[in-house]
Amino acid sequence: MIRLLLVEDDNVDALLTKDLLAEWSLEQFDITHVTRLSEAFACLTNRQYDAILLDLSLPDAYGIPALKQVQALCPTLPIIVLSSVTDQTLALQAVQHGAQDYLAKNQGHPDLLARSIRYAIERKRAEERMTYLAQYDQLTGLVNRTLFRDRLLQAMARSKRLRRPLGLLLLDLDRFKAVNDTLGHGTGDLLLKLVADRLRACVREVDTVARMGGDEFTIILEGCTTPDGVAAIAKRIIEAILEPFVVGEHQLSIGVSIGISLSPLQDHDADELLKHADLAMYKAKEQGGNTFQFYESASTAPLNQLLFPSHD
Repeated sequence: MIRLLLVEDDNVDALLTKDLLAEWSLEQFDITHVTRLSEAFACLTNRQYDAILLDLSLPDAYGIPALKQVQALCPTLPIIVLSSVTDQTLALQAVQHGAQDYLAKNQGHPDLLARSIRYAIERKRAEERMTYLAQYDQLTGLVNRTLFRDRLLQAMARSKRLRRPLGLLLLDLDRFKAVNDTLGHGTGDLLLKLVADRLRACVREVDTVARMGGDEFTIILEGCTTPDGVAAIAKRIIEAILEPFVVGEHQLSIGVSIGISLSPLQDHDADELLKHADLAMYKAKEQGGNTFQFYESASTAPLNQLLFPSHD
């Protein structure tokens, strides 16, 4: 059953559309018909649909602006424009602004309309899948390096605008290479999935956990009021990773080294903030792992020494 929202102010055209889809024998359509865009918005808020059939000439919206409003409200929902006007320029504009297809009402045919709906749904799913693969790590489901950088830039901009601190954690697993070398990459991959789950559990949903590649992860913490708050989260992560992991018949013990840089306490761009976290992480590694270190410059060292006399 394909659930459709038909937004059409002409009842005759709406009835014709329903009749055409009723003739399609391969699938059934559950059609909700409304005559105004405002009514469509109410339906979209209260119910899920598979696609929208949208007339661009409505009492409360007209043309491409009507399409833009629907697209803004439901960016992941496929939209097929049904128009009484055969206008190639308008059709191209509609597709450019997010419509999956543009069909003239007077050229309606059961096969044409039904296939257009089915193909629109499949194309939209493919687009969403491609977007997901471009932004998320396929192994762990975490944000990948590309989306992480975008999230970091946005978080830093909010931090400066709202004058709220931001913490960046760079994590590298201790003793992970030994797991890969002795038990194979398959076991290592399963371990990385479990690590990702524990990292998610250590932070809030609004925080960003990303996999940068290999056994390296990053976490963006927004709105942390004090460095003590960031330190508490780092300690929580270390304790979580120190708990043994059960992978198949193996019980695996690893650790994590964490480097931390702060913004706007250290007023640098994203690359510098990440570089500083990386330097702090290697300092944690040098201390034997299973610990965290803040990046310390000449301006931040006195503050860090005051707040964190010892990280062990």
